[in-house]
Amino acid sequence: MSRMTDGSVDLIVTSPPYNKSRAVSQYALEHLNCHYKDFDDAKSNEEYLEWTLERFHEFERILKDDGCICYNISYATDENRMSELMWLVVADIIKNTGFTVADRIIWKKSNAIPNNVSPNKLTRICEDVFVFCKKHSFDTFHCNKKVLSLSETGQKIYENRLNLVSAANNDGPCAIHKATYSTHLCFQLLDLYGIRGGLVYDPFIGTGTTALAALEWGMDYIGSEISAEYCAFAEKRIGVKEAQPSLF
Repeated sequence: MSRMTDGSVDLIVTSPPYNKSRAVSQYALEHLNCHYKDFDDAKSNEEYLEWTLERFHEFERILKDDGCICYNISYATDENRMSELMWLVVADIIKNTGFTVADRIIWKKSNAIPNNVSPNKLTRICEDVFVFCKKHSFDTFHCNKKVLSLSETGQKIYENRLNLVSAANNDGPCAIHKATYSTHLCFQLLDLYGIRGGLVYDPFIGTGTTALAALEWGMDYIGSEISAEYCAFAEKRIGVKEAQPSLF
């Protein structure tokens, strides 16, 4: 991001590491590939909050004033101090950056792992996508809701766009990545907040999911990724997508 121009991005869509490796056993880390490449994902809550704020301060610089951030994070763990982390992240962003929460989208997945080992925690089939906008743009940031009618007084009536989105859990099994994202989800987020021909940025692009959705929906993209292996895999997926014939 340090090489990106101020106010150059129309939309940020991303799913950062959830910091869940703290709750994963050493056996799972070593034998079941339950980890990210080149990132341990096991910070303390305090370290994770500081790490998040560093990125949001840069988001504030590169994002246009009428842009927003679709930020998918999860509290899906039973460890006490980790279950609170999502809410601490949201509160810290509101308190310490120029962003606030404009909306909260519920991502309903196609399936879930039953929580059969807890006497009081429900099986979670949903995750959250927090929509952050700049505080001074709370009433003016870009959204693709259509105007249905105009009253005699000039009041615009908009279509209903629900804050419940149903989408696949991911794009299918991936041997090199522990938590791939859902192109179907990204496409729906672009359909809500994207700008045709504009620029979407994903700072944790992983295997290229946001880029694939952007190509399909009609936006340019930039992605950042620290793993050379993930980058190579993403470039391969993007190349296949770009080679597909289009009607337009």
